[in-house]
Amino acid sequence: MSLVANRLLDRTYTSTTCLSSDGASSISSDRPLPPPEPPQVLTPPPPPDQDWGSSAPYKPFLAHAPAPQDSYIAVDTKPHEYRLIVRLPGFRRDAITVSTRKRRILHVVADSWEPDGGHFEQRISFGYDALLAQVRAEFDGEHLQVIVPRRTFPTTSLPARE
Repeated sequence: MSLVANRLLDRTYTSTTCLSSDGASSISSDRPLPPPEPPQVLTPPPPPDQDWGSSAPYKPFLAHAPAPQDSYIAVDTKPHEYRLIVRLPGFRRDAITVSTRKRRILHVVADSWEPDGGHFEQRISFGYDALLAQVRAEFDGEHLQVIVPRRTFPTTSLPARE
């Protein structure tokens, strides 16, 4: 969802935005919001289909070897945050990039030029409740932990139908 669409969604469904004591925003609404879409791990893009043989006087910058077999990504949904655990054995901290892109997408890319290294690339799509401007990440040498805070919405009880 684009920034403009996100702002329109906020205006459409909300009347005021409040900050709680921990700095997370909560939105009070006159009408209930539809539930946000759960995070979705998208299929990685295919490697480039170019022949880098003798025609190029240089080697390609990115490593396009497949990721190690034991690398994976897991998403844990909590009430106030999304927590991603990415296992990246053989990768170094300075070769990992975590970035946000248009339409609520978090991009995780890691490259290793070691003999047993490779290229890891995953895109994760989030719903409207993810605060992608406040992403935090930690890497312990094997596991990358990415924390994406969520907007909190007060629960509104709907009138009972008779």
